[in-house]
Amino acid sequence: MCGEYRKPIRNVSLVAAVEKRLLSDLFFTDKEVSTPSREGDSIVIVGGELFNKGAQAMTFTVVDQMSKRYPEKDVYLLSGRDYERDPDEKAQYEFNILPWGPETQLSLLSPELDFGNTTQYPKQDKKAVKNVLEDCSMLIDINGFALSSQMGAKTSFIYLTDILIAGEYDVPMYILPQSIGPFDYSSASKLLLNPLMQTYLSYPDVICPREQAGVKSLAPYTRNNVRREFDIVLQNEGYDPANIYTSEPDLERKDLESEAVGIVPNSQVFERTDPEELYSVYDAAIEALLENGKTTYVLRHSIEDLDLCREIEKRFSENDNVVLFEEDLNAIELEHIIRQFDFLLGSRYHSLVHAYKNQVPAIAIGWAVKYRELLDRFDQSAYFFEGRDEIDEQELVSAVEQMCNSYDCESELIGEKVDEIQQNDLFGDLFDD
Repeated sequence: MCGEYRKPIRNVSLVAAVEKRLLSDLFFTDKEVSTPSREGDSIVIVGGELFNKGAQAMTFTVVDQMSKRYPEKDVYLLSGRDYERDPDEKAQYEFNILPWGPETQLSLLSPELDFGNTTQYPKQDKKAVKNVLEDCSMLIDINGFALSSQMGAKTSFIYLTDILIAGEYDVPMYILPQSIGPFDYSSASKLLLNPLMQTYLSYPDVICPREQAGVKSLAPYTRNNVRREFDIVLQNEGYDPANIYTSEPDLERKDLESEAVGIVPNSQVFERTDPEELYSVYDAAIEALLENGKTTYVLRHSIEDLDLCREIEKRFSENDNVVLFEEDLNAIELEHIIRQFDFLLGSRYHSLVHAYKNQVPAIAIGWAVKYRELLDRFDQSAYFFEGRDEIDEQELVSAVEQMCNSYDCESELIGEKVDEIQQNDLFGDLFDD
């Protein structure tokens, strides 16, 4: 079967398999929600990955926290993109990486419809996933932003299929802090997704929206298992590298000069507005920073933002006080850099989280409600700019100048809030016996 035909047939087959399970659960099965036993030998993470550094930070956080609590269990990250990494690169991690995605989901739900050794994953790799789920003590979802019409109906379908599979294998499931909603799908998509949400969103032991908007979006489908929480990276002070890496990692510790400010763009914002207008906004912000004696560092927090960083820096290529970091730094290395900034002009959500976690103020250019709610909860809403709307350059420049004068004061306010947040212990509440 040619690859170009295999993928759409696979997708239709997966929809059919999910619909079959849905009808069975609705009309033919009196299935009770499982009680967490945690008796299996594996802990499975879905929704995490290592290319986006926010997702990487969440993955590292869960691996570290669960390894501390369950040192006898094996931790698995299910991630299609990361599974395709070079074997030597994967070998540096203490956790295991197995494939995940529609093809693997189909092999679990309807093996008779599986296409065997496809160009994506050999059959034995998908069998390995099945073996892990059959001996799984818990499945932990750390999608940053997936169950939402803003991310598309297909992404939401794959997300809900993860929950269905957890139920199918009687694996307790925990959906850790993430952005959820809105659910403004097309009428056709609602016909598919609404029954899945009505049936399966009550299955996880807990669903933790980061925003009140997420709590509201979930209310028509489930309430008793919903618990609003701050981001897990923000709640936790740091990682033990020994739980993440097989040997002491050779981390790159970049030390910056004083009067440093960071810029972290986001391709998601550029896709939702006029790119040239947004580049002009960054030009104006950098010019204001230079006039205030700041050295500006442009860096990526996700692999797809490198070209944006290069373009922003290129417009100031003759100025030595605008510096580009092109390296693919990991979450630990990025956090080391961010904590040295006076403040950050950030568009990646977890670049803001890393900033606040280290008492570094931020000006945010966002594209979803999660940005506004994060800044609201830190009393920083004056520094939020909606990237989907036209940004007034002068207003942004005024915010930059204000921050240049008040970042010390803002840092103290943020530090007080972080201390309060880190009094919470979500992992202890959920996983300590």
